Amino acid sequence: MTGGRLNQAFGLMKKSKFDVFIVSKMCNVRYLSGYSGTNGMVVLAPPKAFFLTDFRYAVQARKEVKNCQVIIAERDLLGELVHLACFRSGAKTGFESGTVTVRNFNKIKELLPDIILEPAENLVESLSIIKDQSEINQIKRACKITDTVFAESLKMIKPGMKEKDLALEILYRMIKLGADGASFDFIVASGQRSSMPHGRASERKFKKGDFITIDIGCFVNGYASDLTRTVVLGKASARQKKIYQVVLEAQEAAIAAVKPGLPAKELDMVARDIINKAGYGDYFGHGLGHGLGMEVHDLPVINPRSTDIIAAGHVFTIEPGIYIPNWGGVRIEDDVLVTATGARALTRAPKHLIEL
Repeated sequence: MTGGRLNQAFGLMKKSKFDVFIVSKMCNVRYLSGYSGTNGMVVLAPPKAFFLTDFRYAVQARKEVKNCQVIIAERDLLGELVHLACFRSGAKTGFESGTVTVRNFNKIKELLPDIILEPAENLVESLSIIKDQSEINQIKRACKITDTVFAESLKMIKPGMKEKDLALEILYRMIKLGADGASFDFIVASGQRSSMPHGRASERKFKKGDFITIDIGCFVNGYASDLTRTVVLGKASARQKKIYQVVLEAQEAAIAAVKPGLPAKELDMVARDIINKAGYGDYFGHGLGHGLGMEVHDLPVINPRSTDIIAAGHVFTIEPGIYIPNWGGVRIEDDVLVTATGARALTRAPKHLIEL
């Protein structure tokens, strides 16, 4: 698997005329090498690839890393670069501009003053944006765990329970079911706090009549899920039902509109137009969705400014919302896989308005 990915990366390097490419973003290191530790680097130097780590991960690296020559270095991996013959004088060397710090950039220049350093964006990401079947299988597993734990969470919600306590119970159950851990800090936002799109779980206690937004996800073998549902504790008011229905209509319309070749910004507008026409456009301030993979926020980007084009093999979220300050909010989010004919939902939690 990693051998094919390396060859694809070599092909992209050739197009950009890179002699060498330094991969330091950990999810990209894992994508290319199979390594799941926390200190590692891949140096692409066609037709070879080198994997660098330190003594703490020597056994793990030799077990996990495929198709790369494993080099055990000092903890500061950059110092090992001077010993690689691929960094010859004049070698055009790419690096991940979104990951390499100014300090590390200057250190590479100091260690290898005769190479030509050039920043690059999304070289590995342009490969990993299309998921193969093994990746899809891991995302499906993460989604299944998330769906299962969401269903369990509904049985726990009671007046007086703290948002933080629910979040902790959800995390515990995910790990018990086989998740590596949470894919992000869970959002559990109730009452007026549900108007906060990123309202992390707090000390607030649930009350009758609350909207409760639950945004959760987990990693399984390095791949993420991301699910949001909004429920009502008790009977929903007429206003709550109306706003929930607008968001649900927007979300389902967007899922139905997914197809290969569609500009991502047009997909965003499918949902945004419905919310605008209902009179709530000012209360939907974020993009419709984001890619999902080894990162919970990945490519493609689904928002009004996106230049991405939807393609078969993409996995991303569709998550419209309406957030009214000092009142509350609704978000409904699913993970979808793009097929040759449309979208297949990977998260399956119920989407009707649940009254607890």
